[in-house]
Order: sequence, then C-alpha cells, then structure tokens
Amino acid sequence: MAEFTVDLETAEAEFLKWAEDWEIDTATANMDEEEKADFEGQKIKIIRAMRHGRMSYDSESEALKYIGKFATEEVSIKRPKGAALMAMDKYKDREGVHKTYAVMAAMTGKDAAYFSRLDGIDLKPHLAVITLFLGS
Repeated sequence: MAEFTVDLETAEAEFLKWAEDWEIDTATANMDEEEKADFEGQKIKIIRAMRHGRMSYDSESEALKYIGKFATEEVSIKRPKGAALMAMDKYKDREGVHKTYAVMAAMTGKDAAYFSRLDGIDLKPHLAVITLFLGS
C-alpha cells in the first residue's frame, strides 16, 4: 500500500473546512443509520485521496484540486451552479451514470467522457464529492 503523505488530522480538518464552505451537513447525529453509513463511506474516500496527496482544498477559490494516481492532470472541482444540475435533464431516469458524469463535467470543466476514461481509484473521489454535495 502506498504511504500517506498527509496525516489524518490535517486531512480531516481540510475535509471539514471544504464541507463547511460548501454547506455540506456533517452532523451525523442528525442522520439515520443508512445516511450516516453513506456519509462516512463518501467521507473516507475523500479523506483517503487527501492523505495520499491527490486531493486538496483551496479555501480561497473554494475548489477541490485533484491530481490522480493515474490521471496526472490537475482537475479543479468547483461547487456546481444550477446549470450543472440542469445538465442532468437531458438524460432519462435510467441513465444515472450519464447524469452523474454530466454534473461532474460541469463542476470541473472537463468533458463527461473524461470521467469514463478514469481508473476507478481516480474516479471514486469525484463520485464522493458529488454524492455528498447533492445529498446535503
């Protein structure tokens, strides 16, 4: 297993600062058991990426920065605007992955196809970000 480059406390503090700035509810006491388990699972993915030095939060721009394990180009993940959510409208209900990639494309300025080419290790943190934001 690869060594962590960021300690747990720093990564958790950075996660909490990001969640606060993006108004993501982190109060697990207000969640039922299923919501809490889902939240913790997504949080772990982001914190793990932060601990590996692949993801960081720039509080000045309020954007997450991601440089993947396999995709070495830096991606800036910005809080979505309403138009990003409208991008989901062109897909049918059964096209959930397409909807998700459309929102991620709007959040990053990347083409939706970019995410289909990512290795799962690099895709998981992106999916966790969108899941936490849309779930809050």
